[in-house]
Amino acid sequence: MKNLLLLKIGGGVITDKSTHYGLREDVLERLVGEIATARKELRNADIIIGNGAGSFAHVSAAKYRTAEGFVNDESRIGLGWVRLDAVKLNQIVLEQFLSANVPVFSFSPSSFTVVNNGKTTKLFLQPMIDALEKGLVPIVYGDPIIDEKRGCGIFSTERVFDDLAKAFIKTRVVRVIHISAEDGVYKKGQASVFEKITANNFPEVKRHLGGSKGIDVTGGMLHKVRECLGIAKFGICSEIISGLVPGRVRAAVLGQTVVGTTIC
Repeated sequence: MKNLLLLKIGGGVITDKSTHYGLREDVLERLVGEIATARKELRNADIIIGNGAGSFAHVSAAKYRTAEGFVNDESRIGLGWVRLDAVKLNQIVLEQFLSANVPVFSFSPSSFTVVNNGKTTKLFLQPMIDALEKGLVPIVYGDPIIDEKRGCGIFSTERVFDDLAKAFIKTRVVRVIHISAEDGVYKKGQASVFEKITANNFPEVKRHLGGSKGIDVTGGMLHKVRECLGIAKFGICSEIISGLVPGRVRAAVLGQTVVGTTIC
């Protein structure tokens, strides 16, 4: 059975969330280089890459309250502006990978996911499956989404990965890596991180968790841990590691032990 790595590049690590459209070009270029190098060394494994919305779509999503659905007269036009911002950052990431000679191909979650009242009811993944079989590297991203009941909503990259992991676990060995601006899930008031989080110690861990620096409409680290625990029920382990330490992402992609938090 072929392995599948779901690799998220967090918006908080490649953008400055305090500034609209604040891009950390040097960090993005280095991370893409590490991933491109590690990919060449991977054996019997495919990669799906995801990028967060960072200071691009989170700002407009907060302005139009897109995560809440159609709440006022501006909601419909706002949905379009949020989508535009999400695509902008994804296209920047896409171009960086192409420049590193990685054969990436972008897939919009809003085009393959049917949602009703915040819950996924259908996924159309055959084009993505075909892309993997043809040696391409799919890229997804946090995306505003059409909701049959609420009108619209926001699917974070974590939420998209949740759907993809549960779909692919039937035919693949799946693991997940979240590249963050943090070393992992920090213990409140301490410089150390939780090495492992499970359903058993989550009540304790939750007391240490908050949201995110800057604007984040999806809930920051607490949301990330909850989504990871959701797929842990299917036997899928996730890692949260820093993307600000050179070499760490490459090592993690290759399965080496690095500083971070594992959620199983």
